[in-house]
Amino acid sequence: MAAGVRRRGAAAAVTLVCAWSGVWLAVWLLVADALTGAFLSALAASISAALIGGNGTSPGGAALSIVGGVLRGAAVGLVSSVVSLVVDEPLQFLAALCGGLLVTLALLAACVALEPRLLRLRGCRRLSRREASRVMPLLEVEAADLGLASLPLVLMADGDDLRVRVCARHLIIGRSLLGDEIGDGPAGDAVLDAVLCHGLHHWAAGDGTGDLLIRCCGLPLVVLYNAAYRLTEQGNGLIALVGWLVLWPAWLLVRLIIRPIVAVASRDQEYATDAAVAATGRGEALHRALSLLGELEPGQSGWDRVIAATHPPLELRLEALEPPA
Repeated sequence: MAAGVRRRGAAAAVTLVCAWSGVWLAVWLLVADALTGAFLSALAASISAALIGGNGTSPGGAALSIVGGVLRGAAVGLVSSVVSLVVDEPLQFLAALCGGLLVTLALLAACVALEPRLLRLRGCRRLSRREASRVMPLLEVEAADLGLASLPLVLMADGDDLRVRVCARHLIIGRSLLGDEIGDGPAGDAVLDAVLCHGLHHWAAGDGTGDLLIRCCGLPLVVLYNAAYRLTEQGNGLIALVGWLVLWPAWLLVRLIIRPIVAVASRDQEYATDAAVAATGRGEALHRALSLLGELEPGQSGWDRVIAATHPPLELRLEALEPPA
């Protein structure tokens, strides 16, 4: 667990600042003010042109000038807002971060301690005898090959497209992974073996705990981003538009700041896990699994999909598993 926390330390710190410093609210107020000013300026220019007459400037040029001014003002205002959070009100900034850190640590401890109950509330269940007879012998051999002295708790998830999900204390297996998706016979068993070995190495490296730490650090942004994601999944376009008008700063910070920083450690760890699986002799089976299934740890919520998107491109992972040309 500690190794996963250390690897995600930088990303967790950035996420904590973005989520708890109030920068997302400052960005929203800044852009709302800029757009309001642009609208009023454009309205005033239109009224002036209608009453007084043209002055040689085309309407398109005036509009571009207004938009350019808004963008420049927004950029300058964004930088000044962030600087003012740190320089002008340092005590409030530090107090907000300390409060966020305390909430993060308490939430992290609670999530790890209550993980079995929380997962069952989400619909995960124990393995049946038939499922356990197929999965557990594979995990025991994989643990020996990886040099692990213990195994995670294993649960099954029904009714979604999940393949494998790594948590702090558990390994969640999607029921679809045991179906016809990977085929029957020795080839299908080899693919299942490689996928489970991949997830087991992630668990041993503490990546489930590291991802949970980032989620706890970014709790306000996670809630806002998932709310916006759910609104876009609704069939009503008007509801989705209103939701994004209100919640777009969460999208901006999550997609353009947090995700690239998370990807730095995530991509290295994903290549390392693929290499560790290949070192056990399961490289060809993992190559086939990635070709058949694509992303092995897809997310259901908007935030989970952001984290899944920090993995390396699938084609580059396949290339790394292939023998040198």
